[in-house]
Parts: sequence; structure tokens; C-alpha cells
Amino acid sequence: MLSLIYVSVASAGLTAADVTTLAERAAANNAKHDVTGMLAYNSQSFMQLLEGDGAHVLSIMRRIEQDDRHGSITYIRQHDREHRECPDWSMRSLVTPMTGIGSANVFTKSLPEAMDLDTKILFTSFASTLTEEQAAQYAEREQSTMWDLKADND
Repeated sequence: MLSLIYVSVASAGLTAADVTTLAERAAANNAKHDVTGMLAYNSQSFMQLLEGDGAHVLSIMRRIEQDDRHGSITYIRQHDREHRECPDWSMRSLVTPMTGIGSANVFTKSLPEAMDLDTKILFTSFASTLTEEQAAQYAEREQSTMWDLKADND
């Protein structure tokens, strides 16, 4: 069984609702070909795992390469595996990033039990990635919270 993971840059203007619709359509199509996997979106990029018969996975990948909702595809992994990592997911979408304390742990626990550790690490790292703007907003919130705590202690 072929297991393929790629990342790509999302096109400008793509929304979380667009990603949900995309994943729902992909799930229906993938189920017809016994392809499973997951799609993560962090407001700037995609990371997707596709697994199944090699010919079906590569056919889907050729369509993905032509999709104008993203570009700059980089292949992370493409090799045969003994078992499916997302056996019950024809295509599940996860919209990230995570910013709260402990959110990486919650995200990792939401991944399939059958998923190998290396794949969990890849997706959790991807989901933890913040854009420059998001990082600045998060830092601003943290600084504001620190000032509030300091004022309470004075």
C-alpha cells in the first residue's frame, strides 16, 4: 500500500469553509477507490496524507497537482507501508494552528491510534506552525496577560 504525504502553499483567499468542502468531496471520491488519509490546513499551507493502492493514490495526486487552490507542492514521504494509518478516514480535515497551552497534546490524541509515531510528529509539528501574523497576535495576547498578572500582584 502506498503512503504519500505532501505539503503545499494555499492560494490567497482560501477559507476554512472552502477546506471543509474540499475535504468532504475528497472523502466521497476517496471512498470509491479505497483511499484513506487526512488533510491539515493551517491558514497558509496544507499537509495531506493519502494511502491506498498506488495507482489510485498517484491518480489522485495528479489531480491535486492541477488544483489551483494551492501550489508549491513538496513531497515529504512516498513509500510502501504495511498498514493504513487512517483506516477509518476516507479524508478527514483538521484546521489548525494550535495556540493554547496543551493544544499539541490534544491534537496528537485526536489522530488515529493506528498512525505511526513519525506521522504523528509530522502532523503535530505542522499543526503547531503559526504564521508571522498569528505569532505576533499570540505574543501580544501573552504580553497582555503577563501585564494583567503583574498588575494583580502589585
